[in-house]
Amino acid sequence: MIGLKRGTVQLLPHDEKWEAEALRTIEALKNILGNVAVSIEHVGSTAVKGIKAKPIIDIAVGVTSIEAALSLVPKLEEAGFIRRHVSKDEDHLFFSCVGDEPDVRTHHIHVVPYGKTRWISYVALRDYLNSHRDVAESYEKLKEELVLKYSCNRTEYTEAKEEFLRFATRKAVVRYYLGKTVHIGIDRPIGFLHEKKPESILYPINYGYIPDVLGGDDEELDVYLLGVDTAVEEYTCRIIGIVHRSDDVEDKLIGAPDGKSFSKKEMEEAVRFQEKYHDSYVEPLEEKVM
Repeated sequence: MIGLKRGTVQLLPHDEKWEAEALRTIEALKNILGNVAVSIEHVGSTAVKGIKAKPIIDIAVGVTSIEAALSLVPKLEEAGFIRRHVSKDEDHLFFSCVGDEPDVRTHHIHVVPYGKTRWISYVALRDYLNSHRDVAESYEKLKEELVLKYSCNRTEYTEAKEEFLRFATRKAVVRYYLGKTVHIGIDRPIGFLHEKKPESILYPINYGYIPDVLGGDDEELDVYLLGVDTAVEEYTCRIIGIVHRSDDVEDKLIGAPDGKSFSKKEMEEAVRFQEKYHDSYVEPLEEKVM
């Protein structure tokens, strides 16, 4: 079964047919969008193996620009992808497909800039839930509890999941970058003095961020840069670790020049100048650097 009456909630066991339908939809979108679409992915709960989900196929479309995608809206609507003006975010175009009845929704299509926060969040969360069975099962249990309360109110059902999804997405996004090479901006170079209570912090290493990607605090995702001994304004590095904070709304990444490695202890010592104020721990990229 694919499709639900608008505003209602029903969970069904995972169905392999969902993936087949997603692939069919992806091909249809590729034929319309052409080079405007950098990547098109099956996301959402129907893309998570083994857990119950609403039988609505979610597709994320990463595009070169929203402006380019807007020019193709007439063709999309002609093919049955109807634009819905439900998002206040100008960088998010939302479309749905209807079933045999006009009030039944079968697909949700999210068109967003490729490589920015929304795109990464969709893909990273899917991959995180598929690779962390315990988290996926906790999510399924939460949904089963909520559907008993909100089967006829999808808005409240969605809002009640928000806290869980926000935390899971936060963890998913930082894990998404492990092992990847990224270009970062540096806003606190070596020697930067941060006037912060209870005492000022002098930065012994470069500290920056990944542009256009938000962390758990809704600010650009932070990166500690190791292995560079001079102050820099930007740098291309490989992400070799995560700083997980249990007493904060955000986590941090640790980067280093390609080819340089650091032990877990070395990473912990390098970031201690700031992490000593938090309850945090370092997760290295590879077991061998622990």
